[in-house]
Amino acid sequence: MFLLLAGVAAAEAPLNLTRAKAAVRAYYDTGAYHADVQAVADAATAWLEERVAARTADERLAMVFDIDETVLSNYQQMVSQDFGYVPVAWEQWVEQGTAAPLEPVRAVYRRARELGVAVIFLTGRSHDAEREGTLLNLERTGMTDYEQIIFKSDEDTAPTAAERKAARRAQLEAKGWTIIASIGDQESDLAGGHAEKLFKLPNPFYEIP
Repeated sequence: MFLLLAGVAAAEAPLNLTRAKAAVRAYYDTGAYHADVQAVADAATAWLEERVAARTADERLAMVFDIDETVLSNYQQMVSQDFGYVPVAWEQWVEQGTAAPLEPVRAVYRRARELGVAVIFLTGRSHDAEREGTLLNLERTGMTDYEQIIFKSDEDTAPTAAERKAARRAQLEAKGWTIIASIGDQESDLAGGHAEKLFKLPNPFYEIP
């Protein structure tokens, strides 16, 4: 016999996983995701142009970009894995170097270079395992005019992506760069400061602390 004790509320069940995945697909397929990405990219471009107009002669301006779900879209790979993370499948995907550019953000990258602002990629991808595929992908998508790419390496001892990326931005500032903007799809891409403006892209697909 099942008894529900008076005054004891049943826990609310989370959203059914199948429905959650369907909602993510609908957000992408209806164009809502791309519209939200475009809105963030437009705001980033507006700030970029405003800040460059106010630059002083001695400033070394840089903009920091994440890579995954920022300048490159891995949506096709995620769908093929039903939004699950399988390390071997992910490594094979990166090695192929076929991720499509996220067009609105690639436009921000191009505008930064047109205005003489250095682009620095700061990614969670591994230097040892994912470097070659990443370089190939950026070449194929026309994004090779950058100052540097900072991969995750054995030098990084921070326990979270947020701490690691904040420390890396601090190092860039110590080298004389003025980071006028940082753009990424994760809160951990932006946490910890060391950038004048932060631009958060939508990501309903996964979360990295």
